[in-house]
Amino acid sequence: MSLKIVVLAKQVPDTHNVGPDAMTAEGTINRSALPAVFNPEDLNALEQALILKDKFPGSTISVVTMGLPKSAEVIREALYRGADEGYVVTDRPLGGADTLATSYTLAQAIKNIWPDAKLAIGPAIDNGFYYAIDMEHKLSDQDLLKIQKEMKKVINANHKLERFELPREEAIAFMAERNEDYKVELINDLPEDAVISFYKQGDFVDLCAGPHMESTGQIKAVKLMSVAGAYWRGDEHNKMLQRIYGTAFPTQEELDEYINRLEEAKKRDHRKIGKEMDLFAIFEEGP
Repeated sequence: MSLKIVVLAKQVPDTHNVGPDAMTAEGTINRSALPAVFNPEDLNALEQALILKDKFPGSTISVVTMGLPKSAEVIREALYRGADEGYVVTDRPLGGADTLATSYTLAQAIKNIWPDAKLAIGPAIDNGFYYAIDMEHKLSDQDLLKIQKEMKKVINANHKLERFELPREEAIAFMAERNEDYKVELINDLPEDAVISFYKQGDFVDLCAGPHMESTGQIKAVKLMSVAGAYWRGDEHNKMLQRIYGTAFPTQEELDEYINRLEEAKKRDHRKIGKEMDLFAIFEEGP
């Protein structure tokens, strides 16, 4: 007899793994920036499921988690511990809202325009995604329009997202051949027993654990929002990279509503209103 075992996994912030990106300017922890891990009770359920799987040969374990922002980290942990497959349950379609895949589409567009650019990291964040890039060209608002146009080409090409794994030394050589120094560093920092996986879309390949949508054509509505500088790994002794921030929604209507909300919030910004009414002045430098 074989079983089909389903484990429900809740995402909780990993408060034991607080990196520089999770710290605010005030020195407090931004919990939404923390990696996600299994709720301890759910992890115990997975361990019990693994015991059943060993007892009944041919059984499979599916892990189901809620929401998109941190789902990849929970699914990755489940697969590493022995689950066979993972699913994400959300109140919106995964197609068009997979901000992690959209981030890699951004990276592909950048490499199409500036082949010598070096890719750092491109995570999904609460309000969208970003990708950190090392390149000589200083990006402008006009460049964002150019990149977004190139992203549209990648989306329309409907590239299938294909996952593959490599042993550590092969993975390092694979990225080194492409002059992706930051990816080599990331691979070197992975645990010795880590599964090192990549995703291929068209002729573009990036280091990623996934999971992702099936193809780039499922991305529906995207907007690049801004560019900002950020030190690699949040360390001021490292090189300053350029972060491109963006957001994605399942429909253009939802994206437009989001942009309108941002514009309305800017109009009500007390700093803007106070300055316009001569209630106070804001100086770039203090005394």
